[in-house]
Amino acid sequence: MTVTVHILGEDFRLHCSAGEQRRIEDLAKALEARVTAEGETSDLRKLILTALALMDEAQTTGAALVRARGEIERLNDMVAEANIDAAEGVSLPQDQSRGRAQRAGVA
Repeated sequence: MTVTVHILGEDFRLHCSAGEQRRIEDLAKALEARVTAEGETSDLRKLILTALALMDEAQTTGAALVRARGEIERLNDMVAEANIDAAEGVSLPQDQSRGRAQRAGVA
């Protein structure tokens, strides 16, 4: 299947699978919007500025994803440790204070 996209005043025919046509068209529209937002300058300069901005966004997003995965792993480790402690009968700090309050008749 072939899709035609319009960027910087030119039509480009791209080959894709049937399921990719709409996605490529949407991406081309988004690219066209970003490139034309660069204002009055040469097409090549617009394209370079847009490509640099997209690369910066991709790297920033990638770094955030790595940090998020690390945090998820840390939290999963904490849950696993808490489950092990609970299975072994070890009280967690909040459980200890609740137990004291219950014994004192506060709960």
